[in-house]
Amino acid sequence: MTYTPESPIVVPSEDIRAAIIHVLSKLGANERESAIQADVLTEADLRGHHSHGLQRLPVLAARIQKQLIRVNVDPEYVWSADSVLSVDGKDGLGPFVADSALERAAQTVAQRGVVAVAIRNSSHIGMIGYYCEKRAREGLICIAMTESEALVHPHGGTKALVGTNPIAIGIPSEPAPFVFDMATSTSAIGKIYASRHRGEPIPLGWAIDAAGNPTTDADAALKGSLTPAAGPKGYGLGISIGILAGLLPGAEIGRTVLGTLDTESRCTKGDFFLLLNPAAFAGGPLLASHVASYLDELRHSPPQKGLESVIVPGDRARQLREERLRSGVPLPREVWIAAERLKNES
Repeated sequence: MTYTPESPIVVPSEDIRAAIIHVLSKLGANERESAIQADVLTEADLRGHHSHGLQRLPVLAARIQKQLIRVNVDPEYVWSADSVLSVDGKDGLGPFVADSALERAAQTVAQRGVVAVAIRNSSHIGMIGYYCEKRAREGLICIAMTESEALVHPHGGTKALVGTNPIAIGIPSEPAPFVFDMATSTSAIGKIYASRHRGEPIPLGWAIDAAGNPTTDADAALKGSLTPAAGPKGYGLGISIGILAGLLPGAEIGRTVLGTLDTESRCTKGDFFLLLNPAAFAGGPLLASHVASYLDELRHSPPQKGLESVIVPGDRARQLREERLRSGVPLPREVWIAAERLKNES
């Protein structure tokens, strides 16, 4: 059977944001919680990262209804050392907990130069590059790490024991920050689900089946595990992030990480952020302009045959965002229908 996808529905980003705020507000979230959660989801869709966009709203709503996520929370912030902010999110909305903690850290990093933020007991924070870009626009360097459930097999192994555990880095530049955001798996789990939904094969190298064999079948991949990006490199980085973002803040790691994808388990992952004030370093005063010059050198370097130009991380997403702010965001019809249904039921 040949799959023929329905044409997507194009929705203005303001309508996506408003729908999310409406649903969350009716579920009891306060104005700030609703606004930051809506912003994180909408920005993901604007940049083409739909696995972290509006399609997450039904799961988010179900988790709030089951009190796996609590709204109107008052996170606990403790300065466990001069430059370490330890946060107990009280099972609150992840973007609210993370953004609130980073605002506190940003007020302190001007004097201290470097501040680490370690978060436990908080729900999924979404696209982590969002936080790095926001802080970089304020003139700070931000390094972010978080965890997922164990979806990735060890290099040379066959069983899912490591999270997709992404890392993002935001650095001030002109006219826009440099932002690098990557998962440590070859593919995001959301892309596997999307391929299954469309009845399409996945590229070879994305995943293995339950027996450890490379597969192009999405169903087999979901019963197996994802491959680590660049083999041992992604594997090692995934382990490192699991330790820093999970164990260091007092959260879980590996198979004991739960609650970022389902509607049944309390979220047990952790988050780790590092804020740096460039002014505390010798190269700080001219950092943004030097970064901008270097990025332009990269963009204007000779491209390989068949390519129009060299790009740097974030260029495509930024261009796509500008286009979608003007023309709207194309969404699968079922995603927008699900959001509208939630809006009407709330």
